[in-house]
Amino acid sequence: MLTVLAFVVTIVIIVAFHEWGHFLAMRAFGVRVLTFSVGFGPKILRFTDKKGTEWVVSAIPLGGYVKPLDSREDETAEGDPGEFSAKPAWQRVITYAAGPIFNFILALFIYWLLMAAFGQRDMQAVVGPVTPGTVAEQAGFQPGDHIQAVGEKAMEGWRPFYNELILHLGESEPLPITVRSAQGKTVVRELDTSPWSADLDTPPLEALGINQAVIIGEVLENSAADAAGLRIDDQVIALDGEPVTGWGQWQKNIMDSAGQDMSVVVLRDGVQRTLQITPQSVTEQGQTFGRVGVAMGGIYQQQFGPMQAVSAAGQRFAEQTNVVWASLVKLVTGKLSLDNLGGPITIAQVAGESASYGLASFLALLAYLSITLGIINLLPVPMLDGGWIFFGIIEMIRGRSLPERFLMAAQGLGLTIVISFMLLAIYNDLVKQFS
Repeated sequence: MLTVLAFVVTIVIIVAFHEWGHFLAMRAFGVRVLTFSVGFGPKILRFTDKKGTEWVVSAIPLGGYVKPLDSREDETAEGDPGEFSAKPAWQRVITYAAGPIFNFILALFIYWLLMAAFGQRDMQAVVGPVTPGTVAEQAGFQPGDHIQAVGEKAMEGWRPFYNELILHLGESEPLPITVRSAQGKTVVRELDTSPWSADLDTPPLEALGINQAVIIGEVLENSAADAAGLRIDDQVIALDGEPVTGWGQWQKNIMDSAGQDMSVVVLRDGVQRTLQITPQSVTEQGQTFGRVGVAMGGIYQQQFGPMQAVSAAGQRFAEQTNVVWASLVKLVTGKLSLDNLGGPITIAQVAGESASYGLASFLALLAYLSITLGIINLLPVPMLDGGWIFFGIIEMIRGRSLPERFLMAAQGLGLTIVISFMLLAIYNDLVKQFS
């Protein structure tokens, strides 16, 4: 239920904002708007305002539209001052561009809200145990490597590292990654990213053989961890001989081992040490589990005032725009397989998952999808806003309208392209669901 609700809310918000941009531009240029619809198909809710615009919520929340008075669809509209196609080309170009621009405005506002309300939080990009036989091991990655830069771009946490991996997708040359080793040396490691490019369904770090470090952020006094000698900033490497590849695994193993003696290997000051720890047995709400008394570390948090949040939001917006655009270019140029194209099922699943993590996660996804919708609509493909912007600019250069026969043929081609990609995305969704 959460997945469906999150999907509907996501689509309604980004589509409504997109169409709102078109609507405001039309109203500003004196165009008579007949219909403003969120969704397609049967009309669930509707009302007509004083200016004659019918506002509609339709049953299928997979898009929306704003319908102006247009003589190409209604011959009786010819000569009407509110008719759209008779407006100057520059006004029509602005009208088509207003939808994507409003998507970008929505994304910027969401990022500003997130920065001002929650700040920016991420895990330090510190490498944990490296999976044997993977490209990460071949590149020489070791536990305790703290990633400082990818190529020439300096970074602090895992989020920008993921972005750089996405930008490098489909590239054949290895990715140079500068790390500060556990011994304090600065080293450049050349990472082959092709295993992830070939299998995007696998999380990137898992595909490459890198695990995030489990770092101790707090040790409670008189706890099992305190008695064992664990310290703040210790990096947990192994528990009872098994590599610790994430905080969730560490927690589960501890909780399942109440009262049992365990050996824990930690990395401290560049040296691995083996400690003995016995999780305390704790009973809460009728359940007994183990507890050692530590909290997660390796987290950095930045807080922003309202004005500082503007700059931080702009930076996040630029990063995500770059990632979306680079991904589209790689799909078009064949560096990424079209099998990676996702449709409504994928969006619904991701939206539901993000919503389950909390409001901040859901809003971040909403901003990302709004950017994606804006960029896709700016592509110079007939039927999309970018196609009509392109034709409008040509008309401005020529000083006269393009032939109606050409526009109709281009519209048919664009419709074929758009529907083909939609069907491919849905097909990919279904294959992923049933494979």
